Parts: sequence; C-alpha cells; structure tokens
Amino acid sequence: MLRLLPLLPAALAALTAGVHIFVGTFDTLLPVTSGTLPLMVRGTMAACWHILGLFLAVSAWVFARDGAARICLAWLWIGGGVIFVVTALWMGGLSALLILPQWILLLPTGLAALWLRGVPHHHPSGQGT
Repeated sequence: MLRLLPLLPAALAALTAGVHIFVGTFDTLLPVTSGTLPLMVRGTMAACWHILGLFLAVSAWVFARDGAARICLAWLWIGGGVIFVVTALWMGGLSALLILPQWILLLPTGLAALWLRGVPHHHPSGQGT
C-alpha cells in the first residue's frame, strides 16, 4: 500500500475533478447560468467552469507522473487553496470556510504533490515510472 503513496496527489486530483464536474456543476454553476445575468457573464462563467474542470482532470494525469509540470501544478493547487481560504475569511469569516470548502482538497493535493515529488511511482503491474 505504501508503494502507491506517490499516486495520492493523482487520486485526490481525480476526486476533486469528479466533485467539481458532477456535484459543483449542479449546485454552483447552474444557479449562476440559469439566472438573469447577461449572456456575457453567464457564458464566461460556464466556459471558465469547464476550463477549470479540464484543468483538474488533466492535473490528475500529470500528478501520476513526475517532473517539472507536476511541481508547477502543485503550486497552482496550493495557490488556489490559499485563494479560497482568503476569500472565505474575507467575505464571511471563519464559518465561510465550510461554505467554500474547496481549499480542503486543493491544499492537501498540492502539498502532497510537492512532498512526494521525486518518489518513484510503483504501479500495481510492477512497472515504475
């Protein structure tokens, strides 16, 4: 089991992408896009939402490998987590950390990707990367 630990960031990123795409689309994106905001705002939000979903899904693939891209993405995940913490505290105080919980997956995923960088990946097939 410990030999699969380097794949933890990839698993967390895949989980995050799944939650974003299959849960967040309905509870966050739909209220914004089905409202009376101008098309420019609704369309921009929808496009950004799907770009972010793509980023999260591709991150899972990149985190399953090692290299410079993994490190860069890890810092983006950490930065995203910090942005959610600051935004929550700024807009709603401590209780908002539970209303905007994205940081709970973003920070650990990015930190795990940095912490486990350079650790050889061992796949169940016995082949490492």
